[in-house]
Amino acid sequence: MKIVTVLERVPIMLPMEGPMEQGARSMGEINYVTGDWIEEPTDDAFQEAALAVEKKGANGMKIPQILKDNTDAEIMIGTFCPFSEAIMKKSKNLRIIGVARGGVENVDLEAATQNGIAVFNAAGRNANAVSDFTVGMILSEIRNIAKCHHQIKEGVTKLRFPNSDFTPDMKGKTLGLVGFGNIGRLVAKKMAGFEVNILTYDPFLTQEAFEGTNVTLVEKEVLFRESDIVSIHTRLTKDTMNLVGEEEISLMKPHSYFVNTARAGLVDYQALYAALAAKKIAGAALDVYDVEPLPADSPWMQLDNVTLTSHLGGATYDAQANSPLIVYEKIKSFIKDGDTRHILNKKVLEDERLKKWADEMKAKM
Repeated sequence: MKIVTVLERVPIMLPMEGPMEQGARSMGEINYVTGDWIEEPTDDAFQEAALAVEKKGANGMKIPQILKDNTDAEIMIGTFCPFSEAIMKKSKNLRIIGVARGGVENVDLEAATQNGIAVFNAAGRNANAVSDFTVGMILSEIRNIAKCHHQIKEGVTKLRFPNSDFTPDMKGKTLGLVGFGNIGRLVAKKMAGFEVNILTYDPFLTQEAFEGTNVTLVEKEVLFRESDIVSIHTRLTKDTMNLVGEEEISLMKPHSYFVNTARAGLVDYQALYAALAAKKIAGAALDVYDVEPLPADSPWMQLDNVTLTSHLGGATYDAQANSPLIVYEKIKSFIKDGDTRHILNKKVLEDERLKKWADEMKAKM
């Protein structure tokens, strides 16, 4: 079995060679190949490439050389590396693509299905990291923790903030979660200790899913109108692009806060900026942007009612180290036990090429 793993830099500079190779070696006797997909693998180059993949998709990117040099591979694993229709057609032996994160914008799923390739990801791998970070962002913006730190470092002694006249306690406030998947559920669980009321909007769930919980499912308009804090936790797809726009933001209370640790494309950032600049809402805490990293002359830098971080939500050692291992466990479960739950493109199970390959691999493992 030939496995190709594509190494990519992450914000905390975790040496991904270790977890990637550990996962690959757990597959048994293999021919293992690894390397970078970005020609100059610096932090800035990786950030730029990763953002480009999310915007353009797999087929809008140049085929990485490491994939072109290994078209005989049976398994390919990466994080943001683009797996396009073109490379799938060239890779006649390819049967598994693994993505060591939750999103799969870097994979042409339809092409994978047509070419008999099963796609796996590490769904939920950074749910703890992002939910922890979200709670921190909420507290930092509402209680001015980061702003206070900055002012003290700048030598300011008379501290004054945009919300100084109405800085709230958390108890009794209403938290609105847009999206109630792995991350949204953990945010709700962790925030429950603050004795907040929790609303959620998720069109894929019904009220029955919330029986016995402290969470109420509501329509999107209700959530934005009634929440003191709105936090975004849904996946970016063509259907959720600009899910939050001028209309939703206009419904928010004057003393409410907006938090986005998910994806910038979910929100009309021009509308959000206008609301913050006009003080129509109290503040925002943002970890993601239309352009990353934020340029020094970004208008966001001029606002005094935002907390800004640089896409750090999922950047913990634990989340990064576990991601490849999660993917490989799912792949092994499929081969050894026929567990198909984690295959993202279920229609591929009808393909005889995948069935034959899985049977052959099971006999060898």
